[in-house]
Amino acid sequence: MAISYKWIINALDTHISHEGKSDVVNQVHWSYQAIDGDHSANMIGTYSPVFDKDDFIEYGSLKETDVISWLEKNLDVDKMKENLEKQIEVLITPVAKTYSKPFAKKEE
Repeated sequence: MAISYKWIINALDTHISHEGKSDVVNQVHWSYQAIDGDHSANMIGTYSPVFDKDDFIEYGSLKETDVISWLEKNLDVDKMKENLEKQIEVLITPVAKTYSKPFAKKEE
């Protein structure tokens, strides 16, 4: 099955005022999710966009697609996908396990 990917914008931090503009986004809190059938993997992070007064989008006009385009232009999305694919591979074919009761028999 093909892996599908999805951006989730969890929050936006803004400067109340910056160079004459209001609510200037200075931090994007994001999640990136990969789904392959019943298996999924996620990564989270932050991104700090560089303020550009000539290419500024008013907060009230800002769309999710605008923020996602910032992320896709400035993050190494191919490397992120590779990482998520490896996480899913381990879920499908585990390479380790944890014993919550580490000793099968009690000593007498």
